[in-house]
Amino acid sequence: MVDLEVISNFINKKNCVYVAFSGGVDSTALLYACSLLKKNGELDNLKAIHINHNLSVNAQIWQNHCKKICKKLDIELIIENIIIKTNKDGLEAAARKGRYDVFSKIIKTDEQLLLAHHADDVAETILFRLFRGTGFDGLQGPKPKRKIGEGNLIRPLLKFSKIDLLDFIKKNKVSYIEDESNKESNQDRNYIRNTIMPLVNKRWKDSEKRIQLTSEIVQEKQEIFNNLFAEKFSKIIINNLIPIKELKGLKENEAKELLRYLIKINNIAMPSKKVLDEIMKTFYKSNPSKLAIVKWSRSDKEQKGGVISFEQDFIEIDGIEYSGVIRIYQR
Repeated sequence: MVDLEVISNFINKKNCVYVAFSGGVDSTALLYACSLLKKNGELDNLKAIHINHNLSVNAQIWQNHCKKICKKLDIELIIENIIIKTNKDGLEAAARKGRYDVFSKIIKTDEQLLLAHHADDVAETILFRLFRGTGFDGLQGPKPKRKIGEGNLIRPLLKFSKIDLLDFIKKNKVSYIEDESNKESNQDRNYIRNTIMPLVNKRWKDSEKRIQLTSEIVQEKQEIFNNLFAEKFSKIIINNLIPIKELKGLKENEAKELLRYLIKINNIAMPSKKVLDEIMKTFYKSNPSKLAIVKWSRSDKEQKGGVISFEQDFIEIDGIEYSGVIRIYQR
């Protein structure tokens, strides 16, 4: 079952709270839980956002359903219609980018957007990354909190499983809709959800929650590592610049981790192992020229892509000159 106190502890009650509401099981459980917090006097300013992607023949039916539920719960509903333009990254990534663009425009300073990602989503994400190939960062799963636009994105349901959410809304007799595309296994995540996880759970019950717990442990260890790493190496970094002499003076694994650290703290998409190896080959193992440059991007566009380039001449940053630096910036 869903524990309202867990959700309540994630939220700043003084600021507006939005729930991303699709009408499905997950977002319905989250919206109804928040409506109970509102009823209990814990939430004064609660709103919902429904994004109509116009991809399904049932899109208008889903939109009307969301309007009906919000009216019943006395929650203001913001409806946004978007047109998805697919690109080389695929429909799923394009739809995700469209949603987050809308969220970023709506959420104002210190406001909060709640998403209904749960333990099953964490398990699917980590397995997907493992099968595709991932580093230590990829084992952390979705973060409970992060910035979005001028506000904060919060995932308060990560400790709960899909079954927990279903039990919650069935007990409270709240209706929800089923997205027919969730049953199709042509998408990688759907394949993991519909085919792999049911097999895993036949042998290891509640495996989603154990994978989610592992994700939390990895996040805790990574935070400790980041703090210790920053203490030792942050003095090398000045305004996102690394003198090439300083970089080459480090051991290879230290140099690689320093680049990853700088990319991470600037909220730039982490490059793949292949791209990171290319960066090391270009800037660490070789003598780069002013033409040396490496670019990368993230397929789901949740974070901005990055560029690393080399400047042979003096570069002035905040009045201080450095000769030969690696510059990391967003593109």
